[in-house]
Amino acid sequence: MEEEFWEYSKKIYAQSYTSFLWLQDRRSLDVNLLLFCYWLGKKGRRLSIEEVNRCCENVKSLRQQFIVPLRSSRRFLKNIDFPTDYEKLKKAILDVELEGERIEQRILVGSLPDISVEGKVAEGEYILIMHYNILKYLEHEKISFDKPIKSTFNKIALSLFPNLSQEVFNQSFL
Repeated sequence: MEEEFWEYSKKIYAQSYTSFLWLQDRRSLDVNLLLFCYWLGKKGRRLSIEEVNRCCENVKSLRQQFIVPLRSSRRFLKNIDFPTDYEKLKKAILDVELEGERIEQRILVGSLPDISVEGKVAEGEYILIMHYNILKYLEHEKISFDKPIKSTFNKIALSLFPNLSQEVFNQSFL
């Protein structure tokens, strides 16, 4: 399950990385939790607010004490001009940061004992379930669903589902 989630995350992050980074940097959202919402939605699995709360609590200290400080260090190195080459250091920090992200994903998967869903989900319902999960996460974070956030999630949805029908598009929160 963990490897499936990791591979899925790499794929959709690559498609919409600027949108995910905007959500992370401008709204302080956890990209791994957003990816988890999308992945579970693809599996037809809705998250309850209690499950979102548990997932967020389970990864909180890893994020605050390890991943975010590493990201800050890497970005610091990216934006200064050292007289010596620091590319090796920057890459080493990135590698450790990515391993931390991977551990966070393992914790998220382990937070839900039953990820599977019984029954089939219609093709157009995936996006609705994904957005349901995201709204639960935004509720947990007490972040309003304002126009810039809506626009950013629209971009992600259209990159994931370029052939999304207007009817389904209108049914989701978009």
